[in-house]
Amino acid sequence: MSLPIVLQPGEGKSVKLGTSTCTFKVTGENTNGHFGLFEFVMEPGTKGASPHIHKQLTEIFYVVEGEVELLLDRQTIMAAPGAMMLVPENTPHGFSNPGTVRSTLLILFCPADSREQYFEGLARLTENGRQPSQTELLHLMQQFDQYPVP
Repeated sequence: MSLPIVLQPGEGKSVKLGTSTCTFKVTGENTNGHFGLFEFVMEPGTKGASPHIHKQLTEIFYVVEGEVELLLDRQTIMAAPGAMMLVPENTPHGFSNPGTVRSTLLILFCPADSREQYFEGLARLTENGRQPSQTELLHLMQQFDQYPVP
């Protein structure tokens, strides 16, 4: 059974990914696996997520503040606050903050599964500036329905 949640700004479990912070506002545990909502804060010059697909996951990205470079299929868009991107399954996508100000992106995805475990695993692999091997990254990605796109 799902329970109601109220989180104030800055609240929620979070992980550091280099100069970014991913905060788990709502996880599959909170919604019986239906959807999740994460807040992704990127400092200026952050590469973010390189192009990838999900075979069983739909995502929505919503820019809250700053500008975010969104990649959808082969199109790159500089997205301002209020911009939204819907990414169906098997659609290449990615995001970054090449700008000069901090940006905040909300990421809604369904089904939720255990998506936070991907970000927790990525945080462990990159802890203290460590550069994980391609094999380590691929192994983590494939566990959570994420596949790189060349």
